[in-house]
Amino acid sequence: MTRMGRIIALVVVTALVSSVGGCIIVHDGEWDGGPWSQRAKFERTVELQQAMKAGGTLVVSTASGSIETTGQETDQVQVVAKITARAATEEEAQQLAEQVQIRFQEAGDKLEIKADKPTLRRSRISISYNIITPRQTSLDCESASGSLKVQDLTGNVNAHTASGSVEGARIKGTVRLHSSSGSVHGDNVGGGDVDLDTASGGARLSEVSEAGTCRAHSSSGPVHVQHVQAQSIRMDSGSGGVTGEDLNCANLKAGSGSGHVSVAFSPSAPNNVVADVGSGSGGIKVVLPPGFAGRVDLSVGSGSVHIDQPVTVRGDIGKRHIVGTIGEGTGSLSAHTGSGSIDVR
Repeated sequence: MTRMGRIIALVVVTALVSSVGGCIIVHDGEWDGGPWSQRAKFERTVELQQAMKAGGTLVVSTASGSIETTGQETDQVQVVAKITARAATEEEAQQLAEQVQIRFQEAGDKLEIKADKPTLRRSRISISYNIITPRQTSLDCESASGSLKVQDLTGNVNAHTASGSVEGARIKGTVRLHSSSGSVHGDNVGGGDVDLDTASGGARLSEVSEAGTCRAHSSSGPVHVQHVQAQSIRMDSGSGGVTGEDLNCANLKAGSGSGHVSVAFSPSAPNNVVADVGSGSGGIKVVLPPGFAGRVDLSVGSGSVHIDQPVTVRGDIGKRHIVGTIGEGTGSLSAHTGSGSIDVR
């Protein structure tokens, strides 16, 4: 390209940039006047209630906002919905908020909380719910952006948020608590399977009894499981430490892609427990049940292996690999790390 051609091209590009700069561009979460939080806001509260039989399922979701659900000794679902509208002016925000209608939709034993709202550009509506429901209720709740809290229910719970924390406490039934970005915490739950999952954040599970399969997973964050009685326990992190304390189960799998792994069984855990513990890069510590009997296979890529138990070793004893048996039983412990030490007691 000639020098004159380059100059002409530069002038054309500059003109195009100037033209775009004069347009109003709305990005997700932004408007032409700044962040959504700086726009005019109007808040409105709606209260409603509906009879609901024990043992039914409550369904609630929101695109933006938090949901808190509490079980009580009642035969009514009581809802307090906080509606927040943002627009260019307070008058427009008020008009938007007043157009939102909260209602119930019933189908069989399922009761759903619905929100009818206008869809307008350059405006935003968020709805948060505070709900009281009969204690014997199953719950299906979801938020695209907001925290979730569920407590004091007897029934199955499925709670998911794309962005925010999820908490569940004093729930008897199958429990699934998921967050795509935020911490997940389950406390005093059980009676079915328990599944805690987060893509980014910590996962903590405690005080679980009479559960089937318990799983606590984080793609990026620490995992902590304590005082859990279940048929099987699985806890793992893609990047973060994994800790288990006072665990009572027949099968255990614990691992971390990059982090330490520490597992301590309760004194009442079965002697024939089958445990598989691993780390891509991190130390491993295992405290076995007092009467454990079975096969052990311990190895490290870089580090040392220590076991404070009488082991009948097969083959040579090495600093980085030990294979043998403890007593006579059908239990099994397999522990492997790519980089770090292993300590078994």
